[in-house]
Amino acid sequence: MRPPPSQAGRRTVAMGLCLGALVVQVGCESPTRSKPWRHAEDPLRAAAVAPRSAALTPEDDGELVRSARGHTLRIHLDAEPPRLHPLLAPTVATRRIALGTVFEPLLAYQPPEDGKGPGRYAPRLARSWRVMPSGLELRVELEPATFHDGHSMTSLDVQFTLDTIRDPRRGIDHLRGLLSEVEAVELVTARELRIRLRHPGGWVLRALAEIPILPMHIYGGSLAAGGALVGTGPYKVASQKAGTVRLTRYGKYWGPQPSISDVEFVHEADAAKALTRAKRGELDVVPSLIAAHWPEQANAPGLASAFAPIELAPPRLRYLAFNVQSPPLDDVRVRRALALLVDRRGIAKSVYDGLWRPALWPVWPGGPAVGVAAAIPEFDPAGAGKLLEAAGFSDRDGDGVRELAGKPLRLTLLRLERPGLASTAEPPPATDADRFLAAARRAGVAIEQKIGTEAVLQKRLADGEFQLAIVEWRGMVDSDLRELVGTGGAFNYGRVSSPAIDRVLSSLAAAWGPQERADLAPQLVKAFEDEVPIAGIVAAAPQGLVHRRISGVRVWDGWFDLRPLGLQ
Repeated sequence: MRPPPSQAGRRTVAMGLCLGALVVQVGCESPTRSKPWRHAEDPLRAAAVAPRSAALTPEDDGELVRSARGHTLRIHLDAEPPRLHPLLAPTVATRRIALGTVFEPLLAYQPPEDGKGPGRYAPRLARSWRVMPSGLELRVELEPATFHDGHSMTSLDVQFTLDTIRDPRRGIDHLRGLLSEVEAVELVTARELRIRLRHPGGWVLRALAEIPILPMHIYGGSLAAGGALVGTGPYKVASQKAGTVRLTRYGKYWGPQPSISDVEFVHEADAAKALTRAKRGELDVVPSLIAAHWPEQANAPGLASAFAPIELAPPRLRYLAFNVQSPPLDDVRVRRALALLVDRRGIAKSVYDGLWRPALWPVWPGGPAVGVAAAIPEFDPAGAGKLLEAAGFSDRDGDGVRELAGKPLRLTLLRLERPGLASTAEPPPATDADRFLAAARRAGVAIEQKIGTEAVLQKRLADGEFQLAIVEWRGMVDSDLRELVGTGGAFNYGRVSSPAIDRVLSSLAAAWGPQERADLAPQLVKAFEDEVPIAGIVAAAPQGLVHRRISGVRVWDGWFDLRPLGLQ
């Protein structure tokens, strides 16, 4: 088992980076039900200072946007990315804009042809790859690709990129764990390299399908490179102004050219205005609707006739973390009882308005582990009570709290403070934590909330100073879950140590292909059911809209590849 990263590195990843990240939303807040309305900028002032082009369009330039509609795909962003660099703390928006379009990985991890089951690896910048018989070496042959500035991509660029990520001084914590088994990256020829591993394992191939290759001659001196954005992809960044990032087709792309020549990512913080712009033909993709607009707006005549629904289904799981080193949570019967007190269906409907769905384990088609999802258990307070009785907890004195040997069953739940609520007289909406706490109270379990800032809660989790917490895992499809529930895992805050779970996770790590790992998924589900290391609550199910004139959309890993898309 690989050692966990340092506390500093652990916390950096835990703060919510895009890949393999654990986001602490302790005592979870309810979803945003509406986005703040913003006053539109003075159109006369905007016209005076902004160029009038299809790439830089205030709302009064909608005609120019529609005139470019025949060759331009426009995608809504609800958050503007601070930067587009693919390695320096990329946001979700950064990844959607830059990865696979401007910057490319060695392998492509493509969705299954039938939309079910695991994905598959395909060539991208790597023309071919071989696992040597020892299982300790990969040989990679590269395509004759070129960067946007005309320089040829070589094995030196690949070595530079991988070694940069592996260097802890660079601070690329969201990707470094993916290469933890890499011992060395060695050049063979300008078009071939070898990757030596400490142990045989297939997760390195998954890593090579996520890591964008950067040109050493641009980023070797400084990763920031003065804001330069030079990759090998089919698109170049044409502009990033006035809340719009415009990509244009790179005419000398080494591979097949995409059919759409221009792609614009348009920042609009006001969700209602974004829908209005979609109705006017100024947006083609609205990735995520908020609860205030779902499902009514999606079915409105002005949108339903032109747009089809889309669910991005990112591999995000909200779950109840147990500190199994803290009695009585070391008793699996108590953990299983608490899991039965999570009303997953009720929470998905009343707290998340159907924009998250019930989930039990991090295993589902397209999930952190790819496989058949386990059946969602019913909300069962009676069953929870029987398990607690079997564990010796009963309410003998009739005070409403169960006890064992005279000691009450009292637990603590970490909860993130909710800023701004003191300034309003309206009661806050119920959260998944509230629903769980109410159910536990009725079942005779007293749970005290510990409220603090994110920094305080992060530290307490990292130090194991908690009993219960609601946490969010934001990983990638087909992830190495040793980080989450393996002994010594970087995000195994509950200190779970199960030989049965570790055995399955080791088997998954030894599997080289997605199908092999999917075949092992039932064993992982069985180990979870036996040990109950965590208790899933809901998984993300964001609902969006995509214009019917767009063809070739295939959702995978929370997004879709722009290259095969077409405009009708």
